[in-house]
Amino acid sequence: MDAKEKINTILCDALSDCANLVGGNSFLLRKIHSKLPTEAVHMNIENGDFLLVSQLLNAIGNILQFDEENQVCTAVVGSGFANMNPSLVVAMMEDQTLYLAAYAKEGLIKQHTAEKALKNIVDSLQMMEQESE
Repeated sequence: MDAKEKINTILCDALSDCANLVGGNSFLLRKIHSKLPTEAVHMNIENGDFLLVSQLLNAIGNILQFDEENQVCTAVVGSGFANMNPSLVVAMMEDQTLYLAAYAKEGLIKQHTAEKALKNIVDSLQMMEQESE
């Protein structure tokens, strides 16, 4: 399974979990979700703090993968309207640069879920850094 298929599967699983909470038919919705386009947003932060962003992802979402040695963290966080649309967020540290990427499914009404997820993370990181000073 390539990266694109893996991202699609994770997002469809997360959307199906949300549908199950309100009594939706997860099999039917999974087929619909798999056809939706995936929005991708990327951002780099020079001299970012990998452990801080990992703690933040753990606080606001569900960590799927945490590899401290290779400095990679993957999580599903809520975003979009009422934080009901899941977004897959990947944080990776390399050469003093923190790379952030967010992926989300977009329906007929574009919520810019991935973009909002990254904005929320960056805003929260800035607040956490200001509090620690």
